[in-house]
Amino acid sequence: MTGLFRRPADRLAEAAPGWLLETVRPARARPHWRAMARVAASVTIPLVAGWAAGRITLGLLPAMGAMAAALADRGGSYRARIIRIASAAAGGAAGYMIGHAVRGLGWWTVPVVVVVSVVSALVSTSGAAGSLSALQLLVMTVLGIGVPYPQTSLAGALAYLLGAAWALVLSVAAWPVRPRAAEEAAVGQVYRELGHLFEEPGPDRAVALAAFDTTLKNAYETVFGARSSAAGPDQERTRLVALLNQASQTRHALVSLNQENREPPTEIARVVRAVSVALSGGDPPAGTPRCEAGSPALRALRSAVEEAVELVSGADVTAGQLPYERVGYGARLRSAWERMRHGHLTRVYTIRLALCMGAAAAISELHWIQRSYWTMLTVALVLKPDFGSVFARALQRGIGTVVGAVIGTVVLSVVPYGPAILIPIAVFAALLPYGQQRNWGLMSTFQVPLVVLLVDLLTGAGPKLAEIRLVDTLIGCAIVLLLGYLPWPANWQAPVGPRFADAVSATARYLRHAFDRDDPRRALLHREAFDALADLRTVFQRALTEPPMVSRRVTTWMPAMTALEHVADATAATVARTDHGAPPPSGEAVRAAAKSLDDIAESVRAGRPAGDRPEPVGDDTLERVDHAVRGLHATLSEAATR
Repeated sequence: MTGLFRRPADRLAEAAPGWLLETVRPARARPHWRAMARVAASVTIPLVAGWAAGRITLGLLPAMGAMAAALADRGGSYRARIIRIASAAAGGAAGYMIGHAVRGLGWWTVPVVVVVSVVSALVSTSGAAGSLSALQLLVMTVLGIGVPYPQTSLAGALAYLLGAAWALVLSVAAWPVRPRAAEEAAVGQVYRELGHLFEEPGPDRAVALAAFDTTLKNAYETVFGARSSAAGPDQERTRLVALLNQASQTRHALVSLNQENREPPTEIARVVRAVSVALSGGDPPAGTPRCEAGSPALRALRSAVEEAVELVSGADVTAGQLPYERVGYGARLRSAWERMRHGHLTRVYTIRLALCMGAAAAISELHWIQRSYWTMLTVALVLKPDFGSVFARALQRGIGTVVGAVIGTVVLSVVPYGPAILIPIAVFAALLPYGQQRNWGLMSTFQVPLVVLLVDLLTGAGPKLAEIRLVDTLIGCAIVLLLGYLPWPANWQAPVGPRFADAVSATARYLRHAFDRDDPRRALLHREAFDALADLRTVFQRALTEPPMVSRRVTTWMPAMTALEHVADATAATVARTDHGAPPPSGEAVRAAAKSLDDIAESVRAGRPAGDRPEPVGDDTLERVDHAVRGLHATLSEAATR
C-alpha cells in the first residue's frame, strides 16, 4: 500500500520544479511532546470551562487568546517567554476592542483597517515581541470586525486576556522548580555542537562551524535575556555567560589549529564532551586536559578548555572570561525608532501591508463572498510582520489551506455539533507547535481546521464553513501576490547585498580592535561580527525560497559569503595565537587590512565593482588575514565581471 502511494508522489516530485519543492518542503523536526500537550490544554480547557458553565461559546475568546499566547511561546528564558506572550496578549486584546468598536460601520471600517495595518507594520520593527504583538493586533481587529462575538468590547478583551493568562501559567509552570532550565539547555547545546567540531573532517568543518555559530548566537540571546532581569549579580547566570565565551574561544583555537595543519588532541576532545555531559546534569570532568602545548594554537585550545572545565566544576568567574553585555533598553528603543523612521524596508513593507489590507477590507464591504473577513485575515497572516519571503508564505499557506479545508470539512461532517467537537480541537491544537517547527504551510494545515471548528462553535455553519474558508483564503493569497508581491521591485531583489555589506563592516570593526587585549570593546565587536555573519546566513537561506529569478541571483553571493567567513575566521584564529605567545601584528598592517574591508563594504552598498586589489600588508603575523581579505576582494571582482 505504501508503494502504491509513493510512486505517484515520486512522479509528482520529479515533475515539479526544484525551487518549488524547496519552497514547500517542510524542515525536519522532532515533535516536542510537552509543547504540544501544553498548547492542547491551553486551547481546550477554556472551552471545557465554558461548556461546564452552560454555554461552550463563552470559552471561545479565552481559547483564542490562549492559542495566540501558546504560539507566541518560542522557548528561551522565562523572562523572554513572558515578554513575548504578554506582548501578543496585549496586541490581541487591543485589536479586539478596535474591531468590535467599528463592527457594522460599513465602509468606515476600510480606513480603520488601513490605519491599524500601518501601526502594526511599524510596531513589528521593534523586535520579536513587537512582531507578535503587531500580528495579534491586526488579526484580532479583523476578527472583531467580522465575527459576531456575544461579549462587549471590554468583556471580550478581558476574556481574551484571561485565556492568554492561562496559557502563560502553563508555559512558566516549571519556573519555581528549574528557573534556569532554558539557559542551561542552551549552553549545553553549544558544547554538544562544539564536540562535533572536533569530530568533523576538514572539508565538512565549514558546515559544522556555521551550525555552531548559530547555536552560540541563540544561546547568548537566551542567557542574556534572562540575566538582565536579575536584581543584582547572579553568579550562576554569570557562569553560563563565561562558559559561552570559553566555547567561542575554543572554536577559534580549533580554526587556528586547522590553519597550522594540526589535529586537535583526542584528550581535549574527550574533555569537551565531558563538559557537555556535566552541563546536562552529569558529573564534571575528572581533571583538566593533559597534552603538550607545542604551538600558540595548541596553547589557546588547551587554555580555553581548561577554563571551561574550571567553570563547570564551580570555580569563580574571572573578569577576562566575561564577554560583552547586552545593550540597554534605551539604546534598543532608539534603534527601533530609527528603523521605523528611516528603514527603507520598513516603509516598503508598511505601504504593501496597508494596500493589501485596504483592498481586502474593500472586497469584504462589497459582499461578493461569504465571511470575507477571512480574506483580510489571510492577508494579515501571509504578510506577517517580518521581512521573510512573502512568496513562500503565500504558496505554503495556499497549499496548507487547501489540505486543511478538506480536513475541516471531513471533521465537521463526521463530528456532531457540541462537546464532541473538543476532541478534534485538542488534536489540531496539539499539532500546531509541530507544524510551526516544520514550515508555514504545515502549520496552516493544522490551523485552518482548528479555526474552522472554533468559529463553527459560534455560528453552527457546519461543513460549508470549510469550503467558504478555502475560497476566502485563496482570494487573500491572490491579493498578496498581485498587490503585495509582483508590483514591488524590492521583492525581486532579496536583501542579501545590504546585509553582506553590514557583515563586512562589522568584521572590519572587529579587526581594528581585535589585537588590543585591553580594549573593552573587543569582545563586543567580536560578537557583533559573528552575529552579523549568522544573520547573513539566515537572510540567504530565506531568499533561496523565492522564485528562480530571485534565488538564482542570490546564489551568486555564496562564494563571497564563504570568503567573508574566511576573513572572520582568520582574524579570530590569529587573535587566538597572538593571545598565547605569537607576536602581534603591527598597527599599521591591521589598519590597512581593516580599511580594505571598509572599501569593500562601501563598494557593495554603492552597487559598484570593488576597487583596485589591495596591496599585501607585509606582516607575517597577519598573513592569513591579509590573504583572506584579498581573496574576498578577488571573489567580488570576479562576480562583477560575469
